[in-house]
Amino acid sequence: MTLTIRRGDEADIPALQDLERDAAQAFRSIGYDFCADGPVRTYDEHQRDLQTGAVFVAEVDGQLAGFILMWPVDGRAHITEVSVAERYQQLGIGRSLVSTGERWAQEQGYSEITLTTFRDVSWNAPFYASLGYQIFTPDSERTELAAVRAEEIESGFHAKPRVAMKKQLLGIL
Repeated sequence: MTLTIRRGDEADIPALQDLERDAAQAFRSIGYDFCADGPVRTYDEHQRDLQTGAVFVAEVDGQLAGFILMWPVDGRAHITEVSVAERYQQLGIGRSLVSTGERWAQEQGYSEITLTTFRDVSWNAPFYASLGYQIFTPDSERTELAAVRAEEIESGFHAKPRVAMKKQLLGIL
């Protein structure tokens, strides 16, 4: 298996949408069907990600296998999404994508990275905790993160417990 991670581009968007839907099917195994049945990011949303943040895609032997979306939120890097196609899950691709995102964030001068995720899903909060992320309660200064969380609530993702997590980036390279 040859894993390659590269910057995403506009030509990747249709494949990212397909991959997002495929990756979400893993949630069916734990009864989170609302994730598997939910909408994927629109073309315009992916375009925004490419323009205002960073998109990295993972390819296995030339086949798109996963991606990470990063945004600036409250002056920090924010992992918006990590998706890995079902057939490529449990191979370390998610870890590689997160590591790539962390390097990008530090290269951009961010000292912290945040994310929101499901508390009780093994490949969500426990996975990120294994990478050094810690659950925290955002303070009132984090207005953009509050807006992200409000959008998640509106989209129905708070049907199960979610948490905010963060990791300090200084010195990780």
